[in-house]
Amino acid sequence: MNKFRTLALVLIGSVTLLAACSKDKDDAQPEESTLTVNQVNDLDGSAGDVYYSLSTNSQVTGNDIQTNKWDLKFSGTTIYVNSGTSGPGTTQAQVVNSTFADLTVAPTSGYKSDSATEKAITGWYNYTNTTEPQHAILMVPGKIIVVKTSTGKYAKLEMQSYYLGNPDTTTSAFADLATRPKSKVYTFRFVYQADGTTNLK
Repeated sequence: MNKFRTLALVLIGSVTLLAACSKDKDDAQPEESTLTVNQVNDLDGSAGDVYYSLSTNSQVTGNDIQTNKWDLKFSGTTIYVNSGTSGPGTTQAQVVNSTFADLTVAPTSGYKSDSATEKAITGWYNYTNTTEPQHAILMVPGKIIVVKTSTGKYAKLEMQSYYLGNPDTTTSAFADLATRPKSKVYTFRFVYQADGTTNLK
């Protein structure tokens, strides 16, 4: 009789343990992002072109601009990639319709190099012309730049501002050309995936 009782207790314990494990699995939270969101504030291109490396999160200067050590070149409202007619590397890019948070996997196709007639990165800003605020460069929401670097690594980048200090573009101070902050000063954020996968979360 004791044997049957012991066996019953073991079976009950096993079922309870399995149920607890199942509940823990159901209650498990989604994995948090393991990639760093890099915030770049006020990258000053007002005095000339700025070359930037996403892998090192730093500006590239000197003789290194003749190599594949940079990924993007900021020149006014044009963002060049290090390939084709713009550089000696093989960096490619495309602009996708998404949000920074929602784009968790890089596309595997659709990337372009710069050419004499078309740049890989377009459509990320709007020039207001005579619409208020007049003659302004404003970011287009939902435009995310995806880069495939010369070393085959992926990154996503969101342009946030074209003006010093990332100002509020709805204010009267910004609308007034006399008080508008200096332009060609870039603020953006990006995620760089160093392991070569398309995971951007």
